[in-house]
Amino acid sequence: MPTDLIRALARAETSDGNEAAVPPGAVEAMIRFEERYGGLWYPLLGPNGMEHGLNGEAIIYLNTDGWTFPGILDGDQTWPVDVLLDERTVMTLAGRPRVVNSSILQRLEAHAQLSQVRDRPHVTFAIATEPGREPTVAATGLPGLDAEATGPADRWWVDSETAIHLKLHKWWGEEDVWIARCFTERAENLATTADALRHAVTGGVWRNEDWCGLCTQVRQPAQACLPDTGKQNS
Repeated sequence: MPTDLIRALARAETSDGNEAAVPPGAVEAMIRFEERYGGLWYPLLGPNGMEHGLNGEAIIYLNTDGWTFPGILDGDQTWPVDVLLDERTVMTLAGRPRVVNSSILQRLEAHAQLSQVRDRPHVTFAIATEPGREPTVAATGLPGLDAEATGPADRWWVDSETAIHLKLHKWWGEEDVWIARCFTERAENLATTADALRHAVTGGVWRNEDWCGLCTQVRQPAQACLPDTGKQNS
C-alpha cells in the first residue's frame, strides 16, 4: 500500500468495535511495516505460506496487549497474526490473545531456523504447564541459545550438529502445552540429545507425542522421524 493511502484510510476501533481516535505512532508503525514487509511470502510447513501486508486496509484495533493491526496471515495455521505498534506479534486462538513474537524479525529468524533443520532426523515431545507459566530451562548440557530466533513462544538452542526447539502450542483451557523437538545431523545422537533436553527442562509434565507435526504422520510415541531415509526408529 502506498504511504498516502495508509494515511487516508487509517482509523481505529476499540475492543467493543467502537470508533476511536487513531493512537499516536500507529500510522507510522503501519507505514514502516508495509514498506519493509508488505508482499513478503514464504512457505514453512505447508503450501499456504506466510503472507505479510496490510492488504488494502489500515485499521488499528485495541486488544488486551495494546493497539494492533492485521499484518500477517499464518498459512500453516490459516490464522491471522496481529502486529503491535512496537512490532511484537499477537495471535488470538479460542478467544485468548497471546504475544508470540518479540518482533517480526525474531519471527522470521525462528522460521528460518526451522527451515534449516526440519529435514534432519528429529523426535517430538510435549510439555504441559500451568496456564501462563513457561517451562524452566537450565542451559547446562544444551547447545548455545540462538537469541535472534528466540521469543515469547519460541526458544532455539543450536550448534553445528544439534538443534532444539521449544514452542508454545496451546495457551487456553486448563493448561498450556509446549512442543519440544530435537534435531540432529545423525540419528544415533537423537536419544542422547532428547535425554539432555528432558533433564534441562522442568516446571511441567512431559508427554510423548504420537504426531510429528513436521512430517504430518502418526507414529508411535517418542519414535524418531528420519526424513532423509523415509524410515522411523524407536
